[in-house]
Amino acid sequence: MKFDFLKIFNFTTFKIVATVAVLLFLYSQWNNILGRIESKPPPEPQVIMIEDNAARIELAESRKQVEKLREELKALDSKILKVVEERNEKIDEIGKITAKLEQSVKLNQKSSHVYLKGKVTDHHFIKIYKTASDGTKFPIAWAMFHPNQSDPNKLWKTGTYPIEFHTEIIETENDKGTYNRYVELNVENNQMKETKGNRYPLQITELKWAKNVKKDKKFYLWNPRLGLGALATNDIVAPKIDLSLSSYGKTKRDMDWRFVIAGVGMSNHDDNDEDFIFEFTPVQWNFGTKLPLIENIFIGPSIGWDTSGDTSYGVSLSIPF
Repeated sequence: MKFDFLKIFNFTTFKIVATVAVLLFLYSQWNNILGRIESKPPPEPQVIMIEDNAARIELAESRKQVEKLREELKALDSKILKVVEERNEKIDEIGKITAKLEQSVKLNQKSSHVYLKGKVTDHHFIKIYKTASDGTKFPIAWAMFHPNQSDPNKLWKTGTYPIEFHTEIIETENDKGTYNRYVELNVENNQMKETKGNRYPLQITELKWAKNVKKDKKFYLWNPRLGLGALATNDIVAPKIDLSLSSYGKTKRDMDWRFVIAGVGMSNHDDNDEDFIFEFTPVQWNFGTKLPLIENIFIGPSIGWDTSGDTSYGVSLSIPF
């Protein structure tokens, strides 16, 4: 067949112009289109209690859950959230842990000790205890009463012990991409000899956690990437090397889509003559994200031309590097 370059060029030019027009439309409407085809929303985080003071929360990446928890902190007038917003920083993870000590009332309690001046009581001293979630008790405050003090403003002295709050957090991710956050809450009173070094568990009453997507996906208008692959059409199957100009994904390397791809390959016809194959692919999708073994392998519709002047249509596969 005679090679009519001008005819092929005109036909190709028309298709390129049409493809570019479609790409420009997709570029302008990409976020709207992507929002409609996104997968179903992730499940709500699940809290699993380990002990009263220890819990695990299972969650998935979710912008919606991050924004929901962000609004909760804003309603609480969170100081750290204000700083984050002032610095214009993106929230990667956000959490809220609530714990409490139950109210307790103890009537007719004896003094811890009575201090005498001679035979006259100078003061009564008492420790105020709280009960941890495991039933153990620890002092949080003290009170001193002077029954013989004539000045009513000097009858009582009160004080609190320095209570240390400890929060441990462990972050994990399993093979399925599910995230777990483990939290544990305890308090310590290291001023008193009787309690120094002891940990007293706090009951967790609420645990909320959200993780943002690792990185917002975006369109990269200029991101040239080489790839190796194959072209399969109604006439030929040929190995090829290609070059894409644009992409969409989390980063320039972590791509979901490739755009405007031109490639060249080599094929053998029945007469054993080797022909160069030129191909053009407007768009390729990374279906490797759905496969268990290969993460980056792209597929898309292609048009191919050989040096004999034949035009063929098919699909192309590419692995970028």
